[in-house]
Amino acid sequence: MAALALGVQTWSTDVAAVTRFWRAADELDYARITYGDGLWDFTHDGWTMLRALAAVTGRARLGPAVTYAFDPAAHHPSWLAKRAVTVDHLSGGRLDLRLAVGAEAAATRDAWERHGIRYPPAAARIAALEEAVAIVRALWRGEVVDAKGRTFSVHGAQLSPLPVQRPGPPVWIAAMKPRALALAARCADGWEASYVSPSGFAALSARFDRLLEAAGRPPETVRRSVEVDVALVESPAERDAWIRRFCAARGLTASDPLLETTLIGDLEHVTDRIAAYAAAGATDLMLGFADFPDTRMLERLARALGR
Repeated sequence: MAALALGVQTWSTDVAAVTRFWRAADELDYARITYGDGLWDFTHDGWTMLRALAAVTGRARLGPAVTYAFDPAAHHPSWLAKRAVTVDHLSGGRLDLRLAVGAEAAATRDAWERHGIRYPPAAARIAALEEAVAIVRALWRGEVVDAKGRTFSVHGAQLSPLPVQRPGPPVWIAAMKPRALALAARCADGWEASYVSPSGFAALSARFDRLLEAAGRPPETVRRSVEVDVALVESPAERDAWIRRFCAARGLTASDPLLETTLIGDLEHVTDRIAAYAAAGATDLMLGFADFPDTRMLERLARALGR
């Protein structure tokens, strides 16, 4: 079994706390650090925070947890390309551009539309994201770009300076449903699933393999990540307390299948689950530590894995 690259997800508006966590994760050799993007109340502006993340780390790859390009008012691809180049330079070539289509929930749509930002149906968001990726990549290559799509149009656009990474930072797309998975298979360097069990991920990964083959792309050339929550505990009582807390925060019952996607348990349980995701085809795990922004679980897992 190849070792997974372990990354960490961060959010929070407590700048001092999140900065401490970033430094600790980088020093402990976690492979990736992300910070949320969007208009949510639990984050600052994601791209501004990525500039700060670049400044306080030196090894980990970094990027938005996901960022959005379904409407010019969310992120126009020219601005997205420019911001990405800036962070790529500030980090010495460590940026991953991580994108998502957006959730189907009415609450998500309402959150964007309260700010006057159009949140179209899923098919239109997928098409807009594909347009945006094509424009961003062409700008990164230094081309003069003319594109007229249903969502985005540019005329004689060109970008300078160009990114440190050539031909540009890796593009990741978070996708779970068939049309979004097909988009990731057509144009992503990395694909991410969220909150699925190892068996669920294996099934999604097999479907993704078929989509890659249909797109004429070798399956082994695209990285695969899973976003999961983790609580590393020292006793059954502590495990039960974290399960209750997890359920209460999400309005779940103790029998909800979502619990099967969490890594809540002692060191043996957590490392066994990590191995199960690797066996299911994952190359990366993005961990949301339950005690964040405390660094105790972050440190304990790193020590256990010999970091």
